[in-house]
Amino acid sequence: MRLLAIRFSSMGDVALTVPVLRGVLKSNPDLEITMVSNGAFEAMFHDIDRLTFYRVDLKNYAGFSGLYKLFKELKEIASWDAIIDLHSVMRTWMIGGLFKMTGVPVFKLDKGRAEKKALVRKGNKDFILLKHTTERYLDVFKAFGVQGEVESGNVLHINERAGKSLDEFLAENGLIKDKMWIGLAPFSKHKQKTWPLSKITSLIEALGEKEIYQIFLLGGLEEAEDLRSLAALYPHCLNLAGVFSLDEEIALMHQLDAVVAMDSFNMHLTALCNTKVISIWGGTHRFAGFGPLNGNESNIVQISHKDLTCRPCSVFGSKPCYRGDWACLKGIEVEDVLKLI
Repeated sequence: MRLLAIRFSSMGDVALTVPVLRGVLKSNPDLEITMVSNGAFEAMFHDIDRLTFYRVDLKNYAGFSGLYKLFKELKEIASWDAIIDLHSVMRTWMIGGLFKMTGVPVFKLDKGRAEKKALVRKGNKDFILLKHTTERYLDVFKAFGVQGEVESGNVLHINERAGKSLDEFLAENGLIKDKMWIGLAPFSKHKQKTWPLSKITSLIEALGEKEIYQIFLLGGLEEAEDLRSLAALYPHCLNLAGVFSLDEEIALMHQLDAVVAMDSFNMHLTALCNTKVISIWGGTHRFAGFGPLNGNESNIVQISHKDLTCRPCSVFGSKPCYRGDWACLKGIEVEDVLKLI
């Protein structure tokens, strides 16, 4: 039995497909899955038995003609038993529609849009825990008739090349694990999910006073310059933003004792490596279904809904704070984070 699964973006959402794919494949030894996604994410799918990763760059498949080209490519790979749409957006609907015309059944993700809208609306919120995104992914497979569970523990494995490359980097920089290694990913895509910089610097200073921590600053290339400047102020900090490839970042996560992150990709990356992650939440809330896995819900730092009833105000953090004071983030104290490290 062969299934074609599709999820193009974003990094965190794609990462959350991994424990589902591993669990489904483990429960169904006669099943093969081809996963279609952004080529930049391939490292997360390393060594998954009976899974083939199909790299795409959507810039090469623009418009309907581009998607038709992608459909033809995918159609030629195999005779598919079903299309598993784990994205459920216009692009994947179009690809799915083309497959339907050839007689291949399509099963689509239910994102729970109405439930999430009720959770984040300004007044009269339905403040209830919604189904986790991984469970929603699993439901798509179950709709086709394939059973399985969300795999727990370490689901992002180290590949040999990345592990060796990381070891060489650590040796070249004289990094010996004689202290606790703490990752700090202080940025997120949206302001509504980013702890103020003054709080970040206070956290770094507080950790430095104990002289038992080595801090690694984590982020993307677009954040590298800011983090480089920050690291220069503190001898116990090393900036790693933009230094590693994704597979090397995965290898690093396995070396760290804990990571402090926002509600972001780095939060999910850490949790899926089964490393402790302390996550800081502002305008968003884990009730929307994007909380960190592997027991890390207990390491969430946030202002409670009872104390700040406007939370959550956004599913993804993209909406501006209608109060204009970002109380959900400014109200989180450094001590609240320190006690969880």
